[in-house]
Amino acid sequence: MLRPTIRLPRPRRWHGPAAWLRALWTLPTNVVGHAAALLVSRQRPERVKGPAAHAWLYPNRSRLLGRWWFGAVTLGHVILYQPPIFDGVRGQLVLAHELAHTRQHDWLGPLFLPLHIVAQALSAGISLFVGVHHSRVHDHNPLEQTFICLGASGYGRLADGHVFTGPDGQPCSAAAMLNAFGLRR
Repeated sequence: MLRPTIRLPRPRRWHGPAAWLRALWTLPTNVVGHAAALLVSRQRPERVKGPAAHAWLYPNRSRLLGRWWFGAVTLGHVILYQPPIFDGVRGQLVLAHELAHTRQHDWLGPLFLPLHIVAQALSAGISLFVGVHHSRVHDHNPLEQTFICLGASGYGRLADGHVFTGPDGQPCSAAAMLNAFGLRR
């Protein structure tokens, strides 16, 4: 299993040329995300925005994609989720993890979904031989564990009260992580 990265994300710039270029770079995947989510959800999204990331949240209302298929999935800046996965502190940290994927999408743009699908499949294959700690498709996927500010197998430890020290020496607690994503309610 890859060790999860746990560090506070830097705030994003929401205005100016960099923001416009990022919007253009991420547009193709965002269109796919909204189309898929509208098909499954059949309702308008809820917008979530904090200093570090933003996204549109769509609840899964499809009986075809029931609870057995996924808890939450990020398609660009769109997060399709199975209620009540985001309830409580642990649930809010799961949402922070999904928002961290939107930051990956900012860098990878149209490559985000293909790279993530390949990494998930490879992780699942490796898990057949190595075993499973957190999740078959997350344990060996660098986009889920390493190249992200809140690794998939790390949010549980944050929810349990552990405080981590980031590479910059800054303490990272559940409250600090939620604040960085604008989720502290």
